[in-house]
Amino acid sequence: MRITIPYKPRPQQNYLHKCLQRYRYALLLCHRRFGKTTMAINHLIRAALLNKNHNPRYAYLSPSYKQSKSICWDFLKFYAGKIPGVKFNETELRCDLPNGSRITLLGAENAESLRGLYFDGVVIDETAAISASVIEEILTPALSDRKGFMYLVGTPQGMNNIFYEYYLKAQGNKDWFLYTAN
Repeated sequence: MRITIPYKPRPQQNYLHKCLQRYRYALLLCHRRFGKTTMAINHLIRAALLNKNHNPRYAYLSPSYKQSKSICWDFLKFYAGKIPGVKFNETELRCDLPNGSRITLLGAENAESLRGLYFDGVVIDETAAISASVIEEILTPALSDRKGFMYLVGTPQGMNNIFYEYYLKAQGNKDWFLYTAN
């Protein structure tokens, strides 16, 4: 069955979609109004629909649950809402797709609630405002079983944060895709 989602990526977003399919890890340093959230949520939807694993799990994580809801929930409902058989759980900010995949919006402020989960892919937005321990001690292990992807997305916020540390790590590392928007 062919599913058409009303998403028309800009040229830079289209370029990112093509590149991200080839990498497990990525750092996307983008300016405000780039369309990071729209691009990220549509990338998660596509990955979730095409995944053949049993009960695939994806997440969009921002510094706080409230921020994830205000930034991303309407986008997720708009784009995924066109998929026949999709169900939304407003209380848990969750989208259940007809193939058993799930996309959940999460916040990093209650890190302990993330323990024990598994993911086929995670987009971490506003990465500079997230604790290194959330990424390194909770999310990275949650991706290990299924060799899930982790995409760090954000805007420059100085050089004293985890986003900058991963920016340095990604430079020249063949396992990482590094993108800096002009």
